[in-house]
Amino acid sequence: MKSRLILITVLALGSLAHAQGFVSKLSLGVGLQGIFPGSTFKNNEVTFASSTQSATNSVGAIGDLRIDFGHHSALDLAVTVDRDSERFFTSGSFGTGGFLTRVQTNNAEIIGSYIFRLPSNEHVKPYFLLGGGAVRFSPNRAFTTAGVPQTDMKPAFAYGFGTDFPFGDHLALRLQYRGLVRSEPDFKLAAEPFGTGLKTHVAEPSIQIVYHF
Repeated sequence: MKSRLILITVLALGSLAHAQGFVSKLSLGVGLQGIFPGSTFKNNEVTFASSTQSATNSVGAIGDLRIDFGHHSALDLAVTVDRDSERFFTSGSFGTGGFLTRVQTNNAEIIGSYIFRLPSNEHVKPYFLLGGGAVRFSPNRAFTTAGVPQTDMKPAFAYGFGTDFPFGDHLALRLQYRGLVRSEPDFKLAAEPFGTGLKTHVAEPSIQIVYHF
């Protein structure tokens, strides 16, 4: 279902761009993206209990639609889908005991970015990106006694840089690094270990094949 929505969105935007005469400025990239979330920690200064949230590393599929305007600017819409496991650990009071909760999720990132192109030549086209969007977490398996995890969506801030390496008349290889800063999902559960409000940084390198219309 998600893949159909992504395809319909890409085709609709492509049709709109063509109708308005922007087709020569339109490019579509597809590829693989690594997703490497950092761990986050929170300490309770009263009981000395600590909470840790982390996620397993994963590889997702990325689709990227980009429209150039002016000499140095472009707008970009990227969608990434992947599967990982969100892990929550809470220690007991004064650091004793503790328990681990694990929720396997299907994730979808939708990120819009402004692209600023740096000085380039016909072989190397570097750029910076800055933007934001949202990450949707859809649980499909959970090991927790705190309740039933629900689908959760969190806002995300994005930054990064990349380079296109053109080859042929319409094709290019894109190498990109994107960083996301987002809140950890709580799956709409307030009980421990959820609802800590922790934020994390996610490193997302990707490789794509790009077609310029």
